[in-house]
Amino acid sequence: MDKQNRILIGDIGDQFAVNAAFAFRKAGDWAVTRRQTHEDMLRSLRYEHPDVLILNLTVPTMHFPHFAENVLQLSDIEIVALFQKKDPYMERLLSQQNVHCIKFPADGSSLVRETHRICGLSASHAQDYPTEDPEVEVTKLLRSFGIPANLRGFYYLRTAILIAVQKPSCSGIMMNQIYPAVAQELHSTPARVERGIRHAILQAWENNNGCFNMYFGPASNRRMTNSEFIAFTVDWIRTERASKLCG
Repeated sequence: MDKQNRILIGDIGDQFAVNAAFAFRKAGDWAVTRRQTHEDMLRSLRYEHPDVLILNLTVPTMHFPHFAENVLQLSDIEIVALFQKKDPYMERLLSQQNVHCIKFPADGSSLVRETHRICGLSASHAQDYPTEDPEVEVTKLLRSFGIPANLRGFYYLRTAILIAVQKPSCSGIMMNQIYPAVAQELHSTPARVERGIRHAILQAWENNNGCFNMYFGPASNRRMTNSEFIAFTVDWIRTERASKLCG
């Protein structure tokens, strides 16, 4: 059996990273998105051992040559750096570290083809996936709530919702199972997960732009607890999916 390519994609909270991960998974690769900060990326590299790391060079807070040096000290890995505007100085520094600098592709499928080509990866067996990836769906929803993507809680909350959607029910008791599951997946602790999610929900409530009333109705008139927010979100996602199937 052919070895499955392992792809780690830096996520800055826009739609590109989750769309790209979906495209890699459809192509048969193992692909995950992780919050693109120095700390979170290095932690994921230690635990998840990807073959390829894909970075978004538009993030202004990362010193990319230094970060790439740290990455290469940890692992013999291919690094692909995506840029919007050409920066000859940055490209020269990164190319000296054998980082592949490429212009942002038109879509996720283009990135898959280009990554396979420049990294010398063998194509895996394509998978039969639904039209829309759950991660894409939840990311759109959280962004519409006004939750800043620079918060670690954004990623904790997204993972918690994705886990809860797979559960038969979403009660307060079940949250005691979700926090450890999120912590295990994102290499954190249940206490940090709980605090991060609470902070993300607080930001959503403070940035309320009318979306809460549209999605949750009267429940949005007060700040919801973690379990309430996740339960309402999961219920909305399930209802939407059921209506699409019936339609």
